[in-house]
Amino acid sequence: MADFIYEICLLPRPQALTFSDYLNLKGISAQAKASSGALWVVCVSSSDDVYKAKLEFAQYVQEPFAKKYTDASWKLGKRVKAQKEIKSRLFNTLSLDPFSLTSIIEIICVVFFIGQMLFERQMLELFSLTQFIHLNEPWNLYRLFTPCFLHFGITHIAFNLVMWEALARPIERYFGKKRLFALVVGVAILSNILQLVFLEPNTIFGGLSGVVYGVIGYAGVLSLQKRLALNLVPPGLLAVSAIFIVLGFLMADGISNFCHLGGLLAGMLLGFYDYTHIDKIVKK
Repeated sequence: MADFIYEICLLPRPQALTFSDYLNLKGISAQAKASSGALWVVCVSSSDDVYKAKLEFAQYVQEPFAKKYTDASWKLGKRVKAQKEIKSRLFNTLSLDPFSLTSIIEIICVVFFIGQMLFERQMLELFSLTQFIHLNEPWNLYRLFTPCFLHFGITHIAFNLVMWEALARPIERYFGKKRLFALVVGVAILSNILQLVFLEPNTIFGGLSGVVYGVIGYAGVLSLQKRLALNLVPPGLLAVSAIFIVLGFLMADGISNFCHLGGLLAGMLLGFYDYTHIDKIVKK
């Protein structure tokens, strides 16, 4: 727990509470405490905030009943309530809900994988994207999306689903099924098109990894949004993912490097957009 040891000012109790709430709303951790006599002391928890708090106080004494101060307590209460609701959703006990989009994607991947084991040639002919001629007819446009469900080996699908489960479910709980659906479809289509542009002849690609990289990019950007109650991804995962993509281009064959790159960039772009529209996209 923070120790509020740096005193900023003395005020009557109502004004001290209001000014303290205003400082917290501005991102300065503050607390009002009873002092000697009728006055209360407003303190901050960090020496780095002392100067900023004193500047705010200098403005406060000029117009202590301004609307921005009188509304501070109400706005701060609304923010705290929103953060508590988000945390509650994040730790919802129905984490393995089979009807969640996260679980539905996982189930589809497993069904496709079983289908490939039983009818590999037919599955690849029906759902892969190997040349632009596939897109000449409107009914073939589904191929822009379906390669993300194709996997080649148990290690391939297991790694992708573990990463998907860890990263996609918190996004679904934070922002809802519709937001995750838009993210998945947008990232899958963009990353698959980029991979197709650079695809070698007679080559088939597939896997959820492009979408996983997109989720990493999206969550990594939104984790910088201070108004969210929790980080969506471990610190540094976005940078590590970018490093692995670079290493993939330099060292590895048989990896859908352009799909990974396209997924990461598409996810980051969507993340930057939602970062600036956070009030509209937080799940109601």
